[in-house]
Amino acid sequence: MTKSRFQKISREPLHDKVYHELRSAIMAGRFAPGERLTVRGIADEFGVSAMPVRAALTRLVAEKIATQNATGGVELPKMSHEEYLERIELRALLEGRAAALAAAKANKRTVSHLEKLADALSEASVAGDARGYVNANKKFKFAVVEAAASEPLQDLVSRLWLQVGPFMYMFQNDVAHQAEIDRHHQVVDAIREGDAERARVEMERDILDGIEFLKRTAPED
Repeated sequence: MTKSRFQKISREPLHDKVYHELRSAIMAGRFAPGERLTVRGIADEFGVSAMPVRAALTRLVAEKIATQNATGGVELPKMSHEEYLERIELRALLEGRAAALAAAKANKRTVSHLEKLADALSEASVAGDARGYVNANKKFKFAVVEAAASEPLQDLVSRLWLQVGPFMYMFQNDVAHQAEIDRHHQVVDAIREGDAERARVEMERDILDGIEFLKRTAPED
């Protein structure tokens, strides 16, 4: 039996819960670029009826997170390497800004939380746990954005993650090398020291260095 990409949902309103879980799954790379999102398949994984899934997919299409093809099917969009690189560069700028703001605002509790997430990233990479790595990476990056305490910034970062998230699916092939290039602990050190400029630089470097891996693993089309 295929392992579900979701947690079973048991409380109302189901359509909101399905929608938010789908967004999270897309950000975490649990779907590949261009993958079709079927009502029946997703409903089965959630353990719910088709109605809340259909409502959630309609919402994703309206927000341009997913697209509707000529036959009415819903799928995640593909993009060229150039389009992908542009969005990653924008992520680096915005999340670098978030790290800088976090360095000016973070307290000991926040730093401790970030440190634990960075440790989890390293452990997942060394263990070759691709899904654990991708999930920990998402948690770490959004924890930094949350520490920045900027709602507009968080909204913009979320939108970009929804566009590039499916490409994180490529990390399911190999994550062991990530331990060598990740800068998560350096980001945490800079935030702990209140060094905004260093935090920005380290976060930007962490994001941009990851491009090289996807250049090697993503299909040419």
